[in-house]
Amino acid sequence: MRSIAAAHAGPRTTFTGRLRGLLIAVPLLTTAILALTPAPAQASRPACQRYDTSVTLVPDATVRYRVAGWLCRPSRPTGTVQILLSGFTYDHRYWGLPGDDHAYAQAAIQAGMAVYTVDRIGVGASDRPPAEQVTVTAEAFVTHQLVQQLRHGNGWIRRVVGVGHSYGSAIFMVEAAGHHDVDALILTGYLHRPNPVQQAAIAAGLHPAHQDPAFAGERPPDGYVTTTPGTRGGDFFYLPGAARDAVASDERAKATGTTGERATMNLARDPSYSQHITVPVLVVVGDHDTLNCDAAAGLRCGTAGQICARERGFYPPSSPLYAAVIPAPGHSINGHRTAALAYALANAWAGAATSGLATFWPQCPA
Repeated sequence: MRSIAAAHAGPRTTFTGRLRGLLIAVPLLTTAILALTPAPAQASRPACQRYDTSVTLVPDATVRYRVAGWLCRPSRPTGTVQILLSGFTYDHRYWGLPGDDHAYAQAAIQAGMAVYTVDRIGVGASDRPPAEQVTVTAEAFVTHQLVQQLRHGNGWIRRVVGVGHSYGSAIFMVEAAGHHDVDALILTGYLHRPNPVQQAAIAAGLHPAHQDPAFAGERPPDGYVTTTPGTRGGDFFYLPGAARDAVASDERAKATGTTGERATMNLARDPSYSQHITVPVLVVVGDHDTLNCDAAAGLRCGTAGQICARERGFYPPSSPLYAAVIPAPGHSINGHRTAALAYALANAWAGAATSGLATFWPQCPA
């Protein structure tokens, strides 16, 4: 399989040239991407609305919580919506909203798909339940409710693509394995074998959110944590590849996590979940993602083929699995200069996976 990393070009290479370089080994795929990507004028002026939902953390519970969300549609008709879930200590701002030319959400709208970007339960404008109750299994059930409410409350939605970053990917893996109500998954920044050294380093840099100046006016409940000021650049970024002002913006926009999330975030790495995922899956990582990659420890992320070798055995042989490696980002791909490559590839793949054209893409061999 050819990876994006194989197409990394010099500074004078245009974006279009870099994308074509990625696809040179798969000529039919270029045609598919061009067919699935509308001109900017066709996808301009998205219609966005605040779209909050009421959920429970477990079935049959009586206590309900509010999940804050934003549902945005392109100007032309579409039957596909992407649900965007952020990672640990991130909220919806990781994906941005339409109107921000550097945001994933804007790229999805320009590709002709709707987006539903949310503040996961416990972060941002959403309610904050007791910290120990906010776990990956609870959030998977919350996400299942989001999928169902979107499908049943909007007659135009026929296809749902789950898009996760890091912990958000873990949530979608558990949700898709148990509920089978999404049509495709894009999992970024989450592999079955993480780098335990970097995991421990990030954990050591967490502290109670109520002690952090960023949340001084919010009084987060006990058990809510966040990153220590000044640590996110080293934890989540490959600094030589970071976009201008991205690290400072990431510090300003940081969100909270919970003790429940910390205790269960690795649960999705149990193959009993991925072995029950039956929809097409695209796995995307940055080649400098220290949470997932360490060549010296055998955790190689240099090519899509290496990602396939690491991940293929965790999924059913009959389930289509795809992989891509983005050149020069760290863990939080969206804050790096090559993010546009990831956006273009993910949205082209999402369009293909939901329209019967995924056969043009090279799969990880079973």
